[in-house]
Amino acid sequence: MPDTTDQNALDAILDIFEEEQAAELIARFGNHGYQVWRDAPHRQRLLAPTAVGTVKGACGDTISIALGINGETIVETDFDTDGCASSMIAAATAATLAIGKSLDEAVDIDEQAIVSAVGRFPDNDRHCAYLAAAAVREAVHHWMLQGLALQEAAGHTNSDPANPNAAGPSCGEAPKHPRGKAHGEDRHAGSDCHQQ
Repeated sequence: MPDTTDQNALDAILDIFEEEQAAELIARFGNHGYQVWRDAPHRQRLLAPTAVGTVKGACGDTISIALGINGETIVETDFDTDGCASSMIAAATAATLAIGKSLDEAVDIDEQAIVSAVGRFPDNDRHCAYLAAAAVREAVHHWMLQGLALQEAAGHTNSDPANPNAAGPSCGEAPKHPRGKAHGEDRHAGSDCHQQ
């Protein structure tokens, strides 16, 4: 059984470490960014997401954003990352920004929106904000593909109401955004319907 003196010393060392870590994160991200990082592990988890988008950066960090969608509105979100504090703060912020937005509005969440919402973000870690925004867009993309799959299963693949004989997009074509933009158009490269 550990001696209480040893336990008190260990607790004191851990307290100092936590204070130093908090001070460093506040210096890098400001109070708001630190609070996002501190509170992120205690968030309510989304157990049955409607769609999930996952992206992996060249840095090796992976960010997943989960969306709960009701109609055309994002009503719940969650996130996961295996990355650093910058990835966690960016993912948490992207998920928060998506709540209450329409799908059209959610695909417009970008790196700058995330950085602005945090308030302070290190320049050399801004790629984490880009990854988080890309994960939101990827989740919307997956939701669109799910909708196309359901239409195809039901025998309703016509994506052009003006032309009743038109077929929906094939796998080689980009599905159309609800406002007519192709997924990924002017957004991010490398996304296609085969990506997981």
